[in-house]
Amino acid sequence: MFCASCGSAINSGDKYCASCGKEATQSPIAKKTSESRVSANTVVSDLRHPKEEVYFTLGAIIGAIGWLALFWIVLLFIWIALPVFIGLWVTEQFFRARFLGEAVRVGPDQYPEIHEIILNQSQRLGLAAVPDIFVVNQNGLINALALKFLRTKYVILFSDLVDVMLAHDSTKELSFVIGHELGHHAAGHTALWKELLLRPTMILPFFGPAYSRACELTADRIGTYLCGDKETACRSLITLACGSRVLSPRTNLAAFEDQEKHLSPLFAFLHDLYSTHPRTTKRVIEVREGTPIKTTGGIA
Repeated sequence: MFCASCGSAINSGDKYCASCGKEATQSPIAKKTSESRVSANTVVSDLRHPKEEVYFTLGAIIGAIGWLALFWIVLLFIWIALPVFIGLWVTEQFFRARFLGEAVRVGPDQYPEIHEIILNQSQRLGLAAVPDIFVVNQNGLINALALKFLRTKYVILFSDLVDVMLAHDSTKELSFVIGHELGHHAAGHTALWKELLLRPTMILPFFGPAYSRACELTADRIGTYLCGDKETACRSLITLACGSRVLSPRTNLAAFEDQEKHLSPLFAFLHDLYSTHPRTTKRVIEVREGTPIKTTGGIA
């Protein structure tokens, strides 16, 4: 279950939360733990983009072959694992030092409306612990990130992204963005074991960007499922592309999608080869036409 004060995972027998020290009372949102973890895993499985499954299967096979061919490196891993984990731990501590000191951590007493979205979506996705979420000033950049070092998961929201979406009172658009980033965690895109398994495959030309693009489409599907509305998801993506708090809500969806028809197929393909994210026009079309919501409580 989750702590009602900070959202951290707590054991059933604990009297106090190990993270915040407050009395271990369960969050009302987390009280629905009777919904099995299997159900949440089924949601993510239903929403996983087919391309991601193909690329991951191909990458896992090639990666496994690569690791077997380099068996001596696997043996050396025993000797280098400890330094690697120490390095990741040190990196995370520097990360926390920066963001706890220079960003704003979302919590029940800090932007509670955003915290409520995070708690609800984390529970729906069956995450073992609510990720730490920070709002940070990036001097005009409009973006969001999902990160993981050893155990703790993080979501970083750029302040200008939040401003643009909340300027026209679109909490649902923000819920899509948060759901997209939580989707990366729920789908295992930030898992260390996956990164290590696929590492040998990344020497293949263009494989890494292709797999990354497929993961983004999966996260878009999960974000759409969580926000519950395809048009909201599309408008959220357009807001990311436009970046204007005035023009974004006035953008014509059909005209934006129509831009895809004016692309040169050859140069669109060449552009995609090196891109870690699909074109926004393509993402909007994928959400509107290709997002299968087959889960209970989903959208049509």
